Amino acid sequence: MSETKELNLKEQIVGAARNVLLSEGYRNFSLRKIAREIDVSATSIYLHFENKDDLIHTLMEQAIERLNNQLQQVAAEADSPIAKLEALAYEYVQFALNNQREYQIIHLTSSDEMTRYPKEKFRKARKGYEIVSSVLQEGVNAGLIAEEKPRMAAYTFWAQLHGVMSVVLSKRLDTRINQQEFIDEAIEHIIDGYKVRTALQTKNK
Repeated sequence: MSETKELNLKEQIVGAARNVLLSEGYRNFSLRKIAREIDVSATSIYLHFENKDDLIHTLMEQAIERLNNQLQQVAAEADSPIAKLEALAYEYVQFALNNQREYQIIHLTSSDEMTRYPKEKFRKARKGYEIVSSVLQEGVNAGLIAEEKPRMAAYTFWAQLHGVMSVVLSKRLDTRINQQEFIDEAIEHIIDGYKVRTALQTKNK
């Protein structure tokens, strides 16, 4: 089989795996189902992926890398730490809204169900947290943000945004509340938290 055909097959496998994973969940996910969906033998899949977790890790890595690349781009375009935090928040939200399948994959599986995410892939996955941590440190250096632990604060930042998007994507938001207004106010509250703490700590010094 030519290199081009091999690449196309791998892309077909990944696409089919994405569909099966999102429609049936991790526990019902199998390489045989993927093989049936694209009409190939399970052996063909093993030529590209060691097992089903290896394939799921690939799906996760692709989604995370795409998100992180977009985050890095918007952070580079903003001109102040606070503006960067706002840009990162809105980019995260837009990614979740516009790429709901990929977003689900990032947060779909739990570590107790599948093989531990490989260290080399996890280092890449942490890029998003490191971007926020760097922005927070930039704010600290500029005297705009008072965070003693920027790395921990970065995880809190993403956790809050994930909570917001969980409400939106699961359609649990009160129908009397405008979705965009909810998102706007949530982001404003999250970012104001950094500015309020800075003001209070400066005042108490």
